[in-house]
Amino acid sequence: MAHEVGAQEKITYGRNDRFTGGPVGGGRFWIDEDGRATARLGGPGEWRGMIQVCTGETFTVGGQLWRVEDIVDADNPGAYLVVTRVG
Repeated sequence: MAHEVGAQEKITYGRNDRFTGGPVGGGRFWIDEDGRATARLGGPGEWRGMIQVCTGETFTVGGQLWRVEDIVDADNPGAYLVVTRVG
């Protein structure tokens, strides 16, 4: 699915097929040693494995740039990310 700039998506554990060039899915969520909510995401082959992100960081999927707005409940099974397309 193509997203307009400003669109938001929720990424949970498992597979999310709503990303152009995806899928993207949460593989692990935790609080790092500095107290920051952190996530490891699985995605398209261009990533060559998983990427690690924190709030405020960006990643690219299918030529679309996304910013991590929030990682909610990182230390609980219901954890998820809120991301916004910025480019």
